[in-house]
Amino acid sequence: MRRQHAERPLRRRFLWLAPLLYLAVIAFALSRHPPGPKGWALLGTGLLFGAAAGWWRGRLFVLRFDEASGKVLLRRSRWAVTMLVSLVALRFLANLWIGPGAPESATLNLTDFALGTIFGLIAVTRLEIALRARALLAAAGRR
Repeated sequence: MRRQHAERPLRRRFLWLAPLLYLAVIAFALSRHPPGPKGWALLGTGLLFGAAAGWWRGRLFVLRFDEASGKVLLRRSRWAVTMLVSLVALRFLANLWIGPGAPESATLNLTDFALGTIFGLIAVTRLEIALRARALLAAAGRR
């Protein structure tokens, strides 16, 4: 747990990798079970919800410019980790609420919402970190 909150160099060139991989997973899932109009609406709503949560989560990460190495260092905030665990727990509780005897459409609608939420969270968190790192480098007179 202590190592998780240690500072580490930010590798900006890999920030796009997790959202791209998750987007491929979403495309595969949607190709297997294409959503109806309600599913697309829930996917979009989840995307907006996830984007808002991702922006907030991205602001919780601690970034600083290290003069000695010339790199941006990243440290995860305990609140950022707590927020992610809370969202996973919320999804788990929603699955329990719907239950195994629920119609397939209810389960797929929940899944569509969750896909959008998780993608929005990952993508916007990474975007927020990238923008803040760029601003730190610009303030330091770096690229």
